[in-house]
Amino acid sequence: MKEFLIEDSTKYHTLKKVYRLIYEHGPLSKADLQTMTNIKHTTLVRIIDELLIQQFIFESGLGNSSGGRPPVLYEIVQNRGYIIGIDISRTHTTIALLGLKLSIIEKYTFPMTHVHTPEIVIENIIDTIKLFMQRHNVTEEDLIGIGVGSVGPLDRKLGLILDPDSFPCIGWNHVPIVSSLEKVFPVKVLLENGANTAAFAEYLHSSAIGQDILYCINGVGLRCGMLVNGQVVQNKTGVASAFGHMIVDIDGRECICGRKGCLLSYTSLDSMKTQIYEQIAAGGKSLISTEQTLTFELLIQAAKAGDEIVENVILNSAHYYGIGIANMINFMQLDQVLLNGPLIYEYPPYYEKIVQTAQKYMFNTYENAVLFNKGALKEDAVPIGAAALLLNTFFT
Repeated sequence: MKEFLIEDSTKYHTLKKVYRLIYEHGPLSKADLQTMTNIKHTTLVRIIDELLIQQFIFESGLGNSSGGRPPVLYEIVQNRGYIIGIDISRTHTTIALLGLKLSIIEKYTFPMTHVHTPEIVIENIIDTIKLFMQRHNVTEEDLIGIGVGSVGPLDRKLGLILDPDSFPCIGWNHVPIVSSLEKVFPVKVLLENGANTAAFAEYLHSSAIGQDILYCINGVGLRCGMLVNGQVVQNKTGVASAFGHMIVDIDGRECICGRKGCLLSYTSLDSMKTQIYEQIAAGGKSLISTEQTLTFELLIQAAKAGDEIVENVILNSAHYYGIGIANMINFMQLDQVLLNGPLIYEYPPYYEKIVQTAQKYMFNTYENAVLFNKGALKEDAVPIGAAALLLNTFFT
């Protein structure tokens, strides 16, 4: 399978075209494929025979008859290849083994702490991949490639994680993640911003109409990926955090970048912690202690318990988040906005306030044209999308 995907001759272009159609739309009959490709019948029969001999596809049953013999249907053989999808974020790293149809077979997640240097993280990734391959009898020939979704900025061409902010451990500067993996595994390795890989995964998963998608992950920081016409939008530096530095209040709170009124200065965990501590110092009562290490879990627990300070800070954050999203909708004319993050899934008023505010500040033209939703794949979106983008490169 790996050799088939890597091969780039004219003959293989046609084989890959038929294979991809069966992959994306199967089960399909010869008649279906002929309609979709306009390939001559004799040529199509030869292609299908070759794909069957190589055991890339199989006869999965019979379709509905239109009067004569029921047509034979074809589907891909799913266990002919495997892909690794990786998510490197500020809070955790996830390694997932996926089948050809991008279903997760096994995954492993570990937290990112002050001791997780690039060397330790890469070693953990390599060891985990080897363990997965051993456990599931995946040979080097079975492994098609590795997709990495990471916090940016990135140098995609050189395969480097450049210098992401807010990592708990120092040393994440010009990390050669791609070459480190290629030295151990003889496969193609793709590096892309995790927000973009997540957006692509959700696009493939969603049945909603529309190919222009904004996908936002609000965790320790704020990352946003975007698809236009179903294609990932890549900026030069692979930074998905730039959305967080959109100015939403020119005289607002000071941001970590040194400016005032950035969206991040209202939506990040640190910014919410600062606002809560300020109100406590001013005499306000809260279930949060300034001696605690504030986590999303504590924040959500306090809000659900009726802590007014925490509730107000969270909803104020949602208000500015909604303004930022409205700005993007007005500029990009999006079809869908998908949101991901602990508060999105665990504290419904936060999500509702974001959508309500965004709709308030959107142009009337887009009022009923934009679909808002929570990311359906949750924490699995980044590694699934990384694997999907890797696989997609073989057909592009």
